[in-house]
Amino acid sequence: MAALRAANQEGRDFRVEWLDRKSTTAVFAIHGGTIEPGTSEAARAVAGSDWSYYLFEGLKPSARRPHELHVTSKRFDDPSAAALAGSAALAVSLHGAFDTDEKTCIGGTNALKRASMARAFAAAGFQVEEPCRRLPGASRRNIANRAGEGGVQLELSEGLRARLRAEPALLGRFAAALREGLRQP
Repeated sequence: MAALRAANQEGRDFRVEWLDRKSTTAVFAIHGGTIEPGTSEAARAVAGSDWSYYLFEGLKPSARRPHELHVTSKRFDDPSAAALAGSAALAVSLHGAFDTDEKTCIGGTNALKRASMARAFAAAGFQVEEPCRRLPGASRRNIANRAGEGGVQLELSEGLRARLRAEPALLGRFAAALREGLRQP
């Protein structure tokens, strides 16, 4: 993150938004804005009015290669994000996969919450893959796994993110299913 900040200007190339609500769950979108479109909106919807959240959003137009701002989950070391993850019991990190279908691939180190989320998503009519084989999000250094009970990493396909951005009711249903999955044992 230090190298990224040295090469880019906050407010012009990227922005950081976070709110510590002292909740047991923290929601992250570390590739928001133009980096992986739709992840910030999904993270805000999931956080609602009661969970803490952290967003790192690219502001560079896609024609200017927003992936210059992509820092992998296990290398993402922004002090505010690390502190928020460390103070939470559970972290949820939303990412964008570039599949064109409408699927959520669920990874992370908290196997119980991965499974309960998969059940809740399936019950709400969403297609899921759990565990996520291609992007398992299993590193202990992953920002989602730095919470006390570990975390869950969700890879939202491009097709699903497009629909969530276009259909507010679907986004609401997605956020409710995710939250329900975290409430289940």
